Amino acid sequence: MRIRNTFYLFCFTALLLAASCSSRNGIERMAMERLPIALEKALGEKSTIKQGARIQSPETLYKCDSLCIILFKAVGKDPDGNKVSIPVRYVYLCDVVLSAVKGHPVYSELVNVGQNTNRQGIRDLKKTYRDSADDLYLHYVGIATPIDSESIW
Repeated sequence: MRIRNTFYLFCFTALLLAASCSSRNGIERMAMERLPIALEKALGEKSTIKQGARIQSPETLYKCDSLCIILFKAVGKDPDGNKVSIPVRYVYLCDVVLSAVKGHPVYSELVNVGQNTNRQGIRDLKKTYRDSADDLYLHYVGIATPIDSESIW
C-alpha cells in the first residue's frame, strides 16, 4: 500500500513538472510566432523601415511560465533603399488576471523600438531581470497591450 502511494505521488510530481516545463517552452514559442505580426504593427508609419522588416538575431532575455522578453534587430530598407537596422525589445505575457476574468487565456505584448541591444546592454539587462524577477511581470503587465486572444485559441 505504501509503495503504491509513493508511486502515485511520484507520477503526480512528474506530471506537474512536465506541465511546468512545457508551459515555459510554450510561451517562448508563442512569442516567437507572434513576433513578426507585432513588429509589423509597431513599425507602422513612424519607422524608417516602411515594409518587409526581417527579424535578425533574436535572443530570449528572460522567460518564465507567463512572461517572455526577446531582444532582436529589425532589418530592412528605408524609402531610399539604404539598409537600416533597428534594435527592438519584445515583451509577450499571459495576463493572469484578465485570463481569470474572461475564462480563457489573454495575452499582451509590448514592442519597444530603439532599445539598446549591444552585448554589454544585454548582460546588464539579464542581471537586472535576474535580480528583480519578482517585480518584472508586474511591471510589464501594467504597460503591455492585450492581444485578441480569441483568435489564438
